[in-house]
Amino acid sequence: MNGDTILALSTPPGTSGLAVLRLSGPACRRAAEIHLGRSDPEPRHVYYGAFRDPVSGEVLDRLAYVLYRGPASATGEDVLEIFPHGNMLIVDLLVKSLLGLPGLRLAGPGEFTRRGFESGKIDLLQAEAVGQLIHAQTVEALRNAQRIAGGDLSAPLKKLRDSLADLSVRLELDVDFSEEEADPDYASWVPRLESVRAALAGLAAGFDKGRNLARPPRVVILGAPNAGKSSLINALVEEDRLLVSDIPGTTRDYVEVTLRLPGGMVQLVDTAGLGRPVDGLDELAMERTRREWERADLRVWVQDGLEGAEKDSASPVSGSDGEGTFALRLLTKSDLPGFRAREDFLAVSNRTRAGLEIFREKLDALLFRDRGPGEDIMLTTERQFQAVKAARERVDAALEGMRGRPAIEILAFEVREAARHLQELLGEISTDEILGRIFSGYCIGK
Repeated sequence: MNGDTILALSTPPGTSGLAVLRLSGPACRRAAEIHLGRSDPEPRHVYYGAFRDPVSGEVLDRLAYVLYRGPASATGEDVLEIFPHGNMLIVDLLVKSLLGLPGLRLAGPGEFTRRGFESGKIDLLQAEAVGQLIHAQTVEALRNAQRIAGGDLSAPLKKLRDSLADLSVRLELDVDFSEEEADPDYASWVPRLESVRAALAGLAAGFDKGRNLARPPRVVILGAPNAGKSSLINALVEEDRLLVSDIPGTTRDYVEVTLRLPGGMVQLVDTAGLGRPVDGLDELAMERTRREWERADLRVWVQDGLEGAEKDSASPVSGSDGEGTFALRLLTKSDLPGFRAREDFLAVSNRTRAGLEIFREKLDALLFRDRGPGEDIMLTTERQFQAVKAARERVDAALEGMRGRPAIEILAFEVREAARHLQELLGEISTDEILGRIFSGYCIGK
């Protein structure tokens, strides 16, 4: 780690009750003395006082602050957290004043977490999980990140690494004593390697699901022109986000809108109405709708519920009204005279919002039915998957070799390489290039 002290705003810019400024490094206690008038603050004790600019003597804010002394801190260094009022004018004044201290600079993306990793407070898996914890968009993704950040994935991987390392030592000993007449004990090694392989295969198998946790589910809203698709999305998000008109074909291209459900965020996709195209542009719009249909995690068919509207209900995508292809089917305009309910359709009114809460509940159940805490922890990054895959391939190679009478040096190499890949996964072996790539995507104050 560098000998300088880093500073960052750890809360989003904007107006709030409080903001959080974090400092990490040797200048923390000097900052407490110069700016806060506390020469030797007691660690983990919350103080309240005036923050002064040392040049002008002006009180910039009255605030709370707390010091964490290294190594008993998140970064392993002295950490000072300051809680000013959440006005960016105040925050900017404080930051400018603090940067006047020698050896103090603004932090880079993820630099606080990186210092925690480099000081041994967390391993690389846990460091990656910190970023996922901040950006999780579903409850399932949040819980998976919390478990990894807490070490629930690191612990079993360290056991696998230790098992491979122990076996590697035994193989190396056999290499050293390969001229002895006793044959290597292959039979006792096979079950241990098979156990490691099964654990690695299980982690790799869950990667596709874990990777998808990084994005919100995609809910595509389809239907005939003027069925009420855009109005439905506006009503769901309680905001006029999409242009609505009585003129058919107002929506020419798909539009994405984020909706928060109890299980997490979802991406609602409004699409051009499906029907008989009136011109080339209309045909192109419908073709884009069909492409969105293919990309959907969940499809919703929206239909005008007024009597006589059935003529526009046929879906050119499915050749029917969506039977067997749509997770949910809605009839809009339930508040108007002439509305006719239909079996297997949910009646909603975009104007009065009748039925919309039921629709939200059904969406949540379909998309997040498995959001309860599960036993499996999922890999979520390509780096993690490739390391596990590489370790498993080396274990497979060792097991394949044991079916014959291989050179003991080759078996020792394969097992040693498998252990090395797990060390890379945990960050016990890493390069500045890898670390830079991982932490570059973090927010500045974490």
